Amino acid sequence: MPSVTYSFSLLILLLSNWASVYSQDSQSVEILGQYPVEQSRKDSAFIMPAMIITSEKQLIESWDKLKGGDRPKINFNSSFLVLHVRDAADPNRHRFLARINDGQLELMALSTRIGFQRSDKTITTLVEFSRKGVVSFKAFNPKNNKQVVTPLKPSGK
Repeated sequence: MPSVTYSFSLLILLLSNWASVYSQDSQSVEILGQYPVEQSRKDSAFIMPAMIITSEKQLIESWDKLKGGDRPKINFNSSFLVLHVRDAADPNRHRFLARINDGQLELMALSTRIGFQRSDKTITTLVEFSRKGVVSFKAFNPKNNKQVVTPLKPSGK
């Protein structure tokens, strides 16, 4: 009988550990800043799904391609940027909600489903987040209908 009690206790312990690991809910993440830039569709074509900026060098290169005005000042030791592109005529997807689940950040653009006529311009919003607790960024790629995960590089890389 003691071996049955021991086995049952061990099973309960293992199940409770497994359940606690897999039942972690996602948490809301604070958006530290939003930096929208309007440009031609051609000028934003370099932006891939799940694209992030983790260094000043990447920011300078991307900002020059976007032909933005005054470049934002970002401390890449504590923050990073996620790039989100939408049609400039689209009244939807200009408000964001961010969640983190097991170190993976997801950014959702809230939509109202208002119709619009497609334009030849886009708005790229650089969304700033804290690095704390984030190991990667996950985004949906509509071209291949799959999720794309980009690991968060250390600052300066």
